[in-house]
Amino acid sequence: MTTSLARQLMACRIIDLSTDVTVHESGPFQTRVDAVEATEGARIFVDRVAKMLVPEAAGRFKLDDFPDRAFLRHEMVTASGHAGSHIDAPGHYGPARDGRRGHINDAPLEAFVGPGVMLDVTGIPGWQVELRHVKAAAEAGSVSITEESIVLLHTEADKAIAAEVVESLLDDGVRVIGSDVDGFDGSFPGNIRRFLATGDSATLWPAHMLGRRRPYYQIERLSNLHLLPATGFVVIAMPVLIEGATAAWTRAVAFVPQT
Repeated sequence: MTTSLARQLMACRIIDLSTDVTVHESGPFQTRVDAVEATEGARIFVDRVAKMLVPEAAGRFKLDDFPDRAFLRHEMVTASGHAGSHIDAPGHYGPARDGRRGHINDAPLEAFVGPGVMLDVTGIPGWQVELRHVKAAAEAGSVSITEESIVLLHTEADKAIAAEVVESLLDDGVRVIGSDVDGFDGSFPGNIRRFLATGDSATLWPAHMLGRRRPYYQIERLSNLHLLPATGFVVIAMPVLIEGATAAWTRAVAFVPQT
């Protein structure tokens, strides 16, 4: 049984849906990766670490004792939990109506494994994906959405996702919605300018604010959605465990049967 399941999975094409946690210095939250090369790692270990762990190693454990005078390369990552492909948990959206903390570590793992649905909403006019666009995409792909579905919206990363889209999917029982967008509500400047133009607080991150009263999980900054069929594939997108966090990075993949 186990061997049969493994063979079925490995007979599929595995499509990487993720984007890197990569260095960037602009934006409200910077991401930095500081690397310690293996030769410097050996020096640090000898000078600082070894004698701290084993006091009697001081003066006896030397740099030349390491083959090639090198130990281990090491990276220190300073990044938001929202860098690269990541999953937003309900706690990210602000105070929940039900009082739950909504941490990513509270998320049920089964929510992030399920039959995938890819809705192609590329090339639409305007700044956001609206419910009519999603309905048209579902009809074009002969797609049926169930409560087990993980719905992926392919936008070419330049649209916001309207709150009405999210609410409709939640009405269908969907718990996890993913997209290639940087943020479901579009850019920060766009949100600010819409509010300044209207004075209406309902224009401020509406898809996120919806999650306060109707908890759900967003996957943002996905990639390669254009390689997916409309249906017939499985998505696995587990969140990394980060204690006390309301979002976490994911290495999302799709298993697509070979035709």
